[in-house]
Amino acid sequence: MLLLHEPGADGLARVRSWSDRPDACFLVATDRAGTVVGYARALHLDPSPTAPIGYYLAGIVVDPAARGQGLGHQLTSARLDWIAERASSAWYFANARNTASLRLHEVLGFHEETREFAIPGVEFTGGEGVLCHRTLRGAPCPEDRAHRP
Repeated sequence: MLLLHEPGADGLARVRSWSDRPDACFLVATDRAGTVVGYARALHLDPSPTAPIGYYLAGIVVDPAARGQGLGHQLTSARLDWIAERASSAWYFANARNTASLRLHEVLGFHEETREFAIPGVEFTGGEGVLCHRTLRGAPCPEDRAHRP
């Protein structure tokens, strides 16, 4: 059972901002009864001098009771379809200790690009970050992989 709680004004504003961005995708998965069992988002980022500008898979949550049924795969595939309408590649980062997430993304065609990068406001507690990339169609566009000087 997924436990939901009132996130307060700050949390509600944050969730609304996720869905209001024209350069972002926010998906919510529900079961047949309409209960939220997962959500995920993707967005365009210009994160830092050490990470490329582009579209990133930016978080996925699946209720533990709904895991193992392919929901993470479906949410990620839907976000990749959304990104493919806008760019030729997608980016994803995770803690190196998050082997389940890294395996899921590897199955979906991602490969490790580097572990030497930083995303402002993101810490990889107890581990290091892994930045992964996937080409979605053709050769990556220069704007997809642009790094600042």
